[in-house]
Formats: sequence, C-alpha cells, structure tokens
Amino acid sequence: MDRPQEPPEPAARADDSSASGDRARRVIGSITPQAKEGAKVAKSEVKRALPLYRVAIAVRTALAAMLAWLIGNQMGGELPNYAYAAPLGAFVAVGTTVFTIGRTALQQVIGMTGGAALGLLTIALEWNGILEIGLIGVVAVLLQGVPRFSQGASVVPVVAVLVILFGGANPDGYAIGYVGQFALGMGVGVAVNALVLPALYDRETRREIRAAVADLAARVDVLAETMRGDWPPEREDWAGWGPELQAEVDRLDHQVVEAREARRFNVRMLWHRHDLDVDERAMTALRAVVHRMEDVLSAVASTAWERPVGISIEHDERQLAADAMGALAAHMHAWHARGDAPAASAASGEAIDALYRRVIDADEPQSGLASVVFALRAIRERIDWAVSQDPEA
Repeated sequence: MDRPQEPPEPAARADDSSASGDRARRVIGSITPQAKEGAKVAKSEVKRALPLYRVAIAVRTALAAMLAWLIGNQMGGELPNYAYAAPLGAFVAVGTTVFTIGRTALQQVIGMTGGAALGLLTIALEWNGILEIGLIGVVAVLLQGVPRFSQGASVVPVVAVLVILFGGANPDGYAIGYVGQFALGMGVGVAVNALVLPALYDRETRREIRAAVADLAARVDVLAETMRGDWPPEREDWAGWGPELQAEVDRLDHQVVEAREARRFNVRMLWHRHDLDVDERAMTALRAVVHRMEDVLSAVASTAWERPVGISIEHDERQLAADAMGALAAHMHAWHARGDAPAASAASGEAIDALYRRVIDADEPQSGLASVVFALRAIRERIDWAVSQDPEA
C-alpha cells in the first residue's frame, strides 16, 4: 500500500524563509526612517556636548598629567613624596590657547609661591590659629585687587592654609615640594599644549562670520517678503531680531580675539597661513551692518504697529522698500558666497534710489522712511567696503 505523500521539507522551509524575509523587510522598512532620524539627533547631541576641540584638550590634559606624574616621581630628594601635586598642576594648565594657558600657569605659580611664603610667615609668627587665618584672609583679599596677580590671587589662601595644616615638623620642605611639583606639572601642561597640535580657531572663525552674513541675508529676505504681504503683518518676530543679531556680533567679536590669541606662541603658525586681518575687517563691516539693520527694523515696525513711533506708509512705498531690501539681501548673499558683488551692489543701489525718489516726491515725506533709505545706503556702502577688503572676493 502506497504511503501518502508528504510535502517536501526543504520547499516548506524555503517558503517559510521567504515569508519571514518579507516580514523582516517590512519591519525594517517601517523603522528605518525613525531609526535614522534618531541616530542623526543623537549624533548631533554628542557633537554639541563633545566638540572636537574639547576632546583634543581632554587628550592633551591626560597626556600632560601622566607625563607630569612620571617626571615628578623621578625627582631627587624628598620631592617624589609630593609627586601627586604634579598631575594637579597639569590639570590646571588647561585652556583654549597656548598664550592663555601659559599666562594662567605663570600667574598660578606666582600665587602659589606667595601663598607658601605667607604660610611660612604665619608659622614663624607663632600666633593664635584664629589670628593666622585672619592674616591670610586680609592678605588674600588685598592681593585680589592687584591686576598682575589675576587668577593667581585665588590660590594664595589655599596654599597658605595647606602649608599650616600639612607642613608639620617640616613646613619648608612641604612648601618647596608641593609648590615645586605643582609648578612642574603646569610647566609640562604648557609644553604639551604648545607642542601637541595646539588649537587654531582662525578658519572656524571665518566660516562662522560668513555663516552670520548668510543668516542676516536670509533674515532680510524674510523681511522683504513680509513687506510684500498683508499689512500690518501677522508675523511679528522680526521686530525683535535686533538683540539677537547684536548678541551674535558680540560672540563673533570674542571669537576673533580668541583666534588672534591662539596664534601667539603657536608652533603651527610656522606652516599654517591665515590672514586674520581679513576676518577683523569683515567683523567691522558686520557690526556696522547690524547696527544699521536695527534702525531699519525699528522703522519698519513703526509703520506696522506705530511703535516706538507712528509712521504711515503707502502701498507703493512699502513695495519699493521691499524691493530695496530684497536687492540688499542679494548683495549680502553675494558678499557671503563671494559672488558677483559689483552687479549685486549696482542692483541694490538702483532699488534704494527708487525708494528715495518716491520718498522725496511725497507731499508729506515721512522721516521714518527717510531714515530707512539712509540705513540701507549705509549698509550697502559697508558691504562694498567689506568686499573690497577681502582678497578672496
């Protein structure tokens, strides 16, 4: 008797595998976009929390601390007993530029030496403990008023108290050992930060200045489009852009100063060429443009909501003002992207002149619109100057 045929196992497994594969592909296809977006957000958060320059500083600090510990333990006499202070000094010698690190380390050494001397003096006086602490407090506060001490003044009372508390029967040895090892660690930290790819912020600074110009141009584009729409407009956030723009200019000013300091005593300057004067001139122009842009925003807000003063504006005047701002935004884009700035400048000048002719032809010219014309002309001239000062334009 023939046995009933059974379905072939391999075929059944193949079918199951195909079905499972289809299900897996459907599941993966459904979660991939969310997973990619989550990974992108996580990566962005990590980069924001741990930028590369901070990781580089951390690596240099760790290297300096380990090297200081090794050197500190190889010193002669009783100095190895205080080797723990050497990595502490390396930890203190941390900063963004070689110059600031070296300056801070020098101030710290001076402050620690002064603190050790103060501690030894109080021990020699053999005063009551309360009076010794009082003397340390008086001297420490007075030294904080001496500009040359700067950050070093803050360590004077700390070291003085440490000498009194832990100096024991050999306060001189403790003071020399602790301060000496700490100074050694700071010296190692300065050397490592100066020799192991010290940071330069000039190219990043230039990129951020150009990004700020692009952002300002985009905002002027938005303002031009807003003026072409219903009036008064529903969107009001542009009226408060002034403080935001000023804060960005202040931040970039500080960054340019830091980039200038980063070049001092930096060995990478031997092969890294960058004309920071170009960036400083660009910041001068950007600062002036933002200053005049605040006048424009204030005047346009006055035409919309009659604050801080009431300015009336006709429909054709508003359209001409929008055209002038749109052309000025194109001029800014050309400045940022190093495009055809002369052509953009000419188009901007024509649009501003058209607005000016409409203002002076009015029966009752508005001083607010006249101030807008002046501000737009001043911005255009400043952009032209910035372009002329940029050798890459």
